[in-house]
Amino acid sequence: MVFYQGNRISLRRTALLFGDIVCILGSIFLSAILRLGFRDGLAFITEQHMFAVSGSVLIFLVVFYASGMYERQSLTRKDGSYFLPLLSVAIGLVITIVVFYARYHLGIGRGVLTLACVFMFIGTWAMRYAYRMAVGYGLLSKKALVVGDGEELENVIKLVQRTADSGYKISGCATVRRMPAGSFVAGVPVVGPVEKLRECSEAFEIEVIIVATSMAREPTLLRMLRPLRWSGVEVMDYVALHEMIAQEIPINHINDEWLMNAAMNSSVIHIRQIKRIMDVATSIVGLVLSFPICLIAAVAIKLDSPGPLLFRQRRSGRDGRVYTLMKFRSMRQDAESKSGAVWAGKRDSRVTRVGSFLRKWRVDEVPQLINVLRGEMSLVGPRPERPEFVETLDHAIPFYKERLLVPPGITGWAQVKYPYASSIEAARRKLQYDLYYIKHMSFFLDGLILLRTFKTIIVGLMYSDEEAPDEKTGDGTDNIITVPTLPPAEEKSA
Repeated sequence: MVFYQGNRISLRRTALLFGDIVCILGSIFLSAILRLGFRDGLAFITEQHMFAVSGSVLIFLVVFYASGMYERQSLTRKDGSYFLPLLSVAIGLVITIVVFYARYHLGIGRGVLTLACVFMFIGTWAMRYAYRMAVGYGLLSKKALVVGDGEELENVIKLVQRTADSGYKISGCATVRRMPAGSFVAGVPVVGPVEKLRECSEAFEIEVIIVATSMAREPTLLRMLRPLRWSGVEVMDYVALHEMIAQEIPINHINDEWLMNAAMNSSVIHIRQIKRIMDVATSIVGLVLSFPICLIAAVAIKLDSPGPLLFRQRRSGRDGRVYTLMKFRSMRQDAESKSGAVWAGKRDSRVTRVGSFLRKWRVDEVPQLINVLRGEMSLVGPRPERPEFVETLDHAIPFYKERLLVPPGITGWAQVKYPYASSIEAARRKLQYDLYYIKHMSFFLDGLILLRTFKTIIVGLMYSDEEAPDEKTGDGTDNIITVPTLPPAEEKSA
């Protein structure tokens, strides 16, 4: 694979973001005018409360993102489409009231703000309805031509077809090995052989060519693609397409050359020191603010079940260095006395009543801020795995130890996209998200991940919308990896 694409900005979602800004501002202005009249309402907003209005717009936008209103699944889902805008607007209203009424005493006015929220809900819901209509009609989608053969060709076509808002509309495919005229691949017509690539591109006004074959196997294809690229046609391969649409790296289609190219273009070297400063500052503030909650959690754990307050476990950190991770104990004291070391799963029977609550609201993760202060972890990064599992997974999954090149995190891209890994296949999928994060690591992406993490806290969900599919029984007991029970000296409690 030779074509690598960076992060791209979706035209549809950019339009949706600006639409939300207009909707929020317009709702506040309209409410003020209806309540106070045109002249007084305009003066009320522009002269008296401009700071509060600007702050409110920012609060609502952050809440919209944190609650998932810009995620592909929520944007293209038809059932229950009104619930998320309603919930997001309600949460934004509460936060705005707390910030501006309780803290700054710069309230816009309860009547104006309440009426504005009604308009916001109607407006945001209507825009997302229009978004689904636009996706259905293929508006703002680029005409694409797929080049390749066999299974690789079908994979590309199916990836685009099952992603409603991919931004691409496949007009046809050009095959490397000749196929009869009028043939179809996954419902897409074969428009000609690869030798006629330029003619086909001009005839169908193609804007993007997706290469679904190896350049090593078809070196002459490069000579055909270069003139098209210089004429303005976008060229991308399957890895770049999958990376952009699914926001993960397909490990079956990459090699060491691809990983080296990703490392050369990564910004991790430039942000590492500043990221460490932010980790330390945030951890100190987090520990101070969460102290009352931690105190209540400690008492509840002691009253709920016998055993230590903290659970300590060996984990593999950066470069494979083993450290001791700390969490509030959420399982029975003898959770692995019979089974040995196993992955945690959904609805794990070993979890206590208080532990279930702590996990749901992520309170059990708070002691890991101490690991961050020690430099063993970061706030955002690949989730640290147990050394026993690392060795097993490294033999089963290619490039698994690539995730050890950066510090592990309390939360990460894989956690917000695919929360629990209780099988080899799930661990493989999470690695694809981890590789995406390592390649695109930035302060902006870290901020987005933290907001997505807050989504599970705000809404009170155990998993995000992109919940991993259930295993065979749904209880995390199928296909789990079991390793020998850890000796007492290696797994400590306090």
